[in-house]
Amino acid sequence: MPGWAGFTMANEILNYFYRGQPVTIGANLYLRFLVSPSNRAGGGVETNYNGYGRYVLVRSTGVFGAPNNGFMSNIVKIQLGAALSLGNGDLVWFDVVDTPSGSFSKVYGGGPIQPGKAIVLNKPPTFDIGKLQFTF
Repeated sequence: MPGWAGFTMANEILNYFYRGQPVTIGANLYLRFLVSPSNRAGGGVETNYNGYGRYVLVRSTGVFGAPNNGFMSNIVKIQLGAALSLGNGDLVWFDVVDTPSGSFSKVYGGGPIQPGKAIVLNKPPTFDIGKLQFTF
């Protein structure tokens, strides 16, 4: 199965279930799109094409469907800003972080984009339903 749960999310879930510590999380998370894979601790290289911005993932809305056997995927089409330059490469990975841009302190989950999404000038990269997948 594709994707993974980040160490941040795993630690928060374990602390909640087994130590009674509440999870601290903002109202919004952000999908970060990468040209090289991240991992459960972070890393990876974020795209830098002109027109790109992290996708706001409002937690109270239905961007990702209900989990089923530890698996979930996007249930709506996700569209990024139009590419005004080619940037540093094609999109091969995504993850979920806690900031709208720049550095972040939490990585929640991520996974591969299969097949990778080529950056095309003046077109917004678009991810159809089911293309961004997590597993736990």
